[in-house]
Amino acid sequence: MSRGLEHVQNIGRANALLAAEPAGWMETLGARIAQAEPGRVVLELVAGPQHRHGGGVVQGGVITQIADAAMGMSLATLQEDGMWNTTIELKINFIRPAIQGRLRAVGRVVEMRQTLLFSEADVFDDQDRLVARASSTCMPVPEGQGRE
Repeated sequence: MSRGLEHVQNIGRANALLAAEPAGWMETLGARIAQAEPGRVVLELVAGPQHRHGGGVVQGGVITQIADAAMGMSLATLQEDGMWNTTIELKINFIRPAIQGRLRAVGRVVEMRQTLLFSEADVFDDQDRLVARASSTCMPVPEGQGRE
């Protein structure tokens, strides 16, 4: 199979895996894949009152979730068929509060090794301002592991 066709299939697989999440967490959150290409995935979420905590800003866990998902999906676009990844370390720096509106998480692959995968994500608000920057270390696992 040509590498180009494999990338297209893996992007489709990333979409399918997002849709098949057992808890439906991303659907409940309201996030969707806006763009996907080899090594890069953009997730979008329209943040509203349901995403804010008592202080009136988008809860940090919501921002962390879309950053983590964008990073994991970016890795998935380059992984072999039958493989997926699980986060083993995640770091996030919050730069400014997000109130509401479109949030965009841009995940990208930094490096892929046999047993460790590295990715980063930037989260932007609807004015294209940096809200958060995240990095993760993941471990490749067989697709479906942990879903039995």
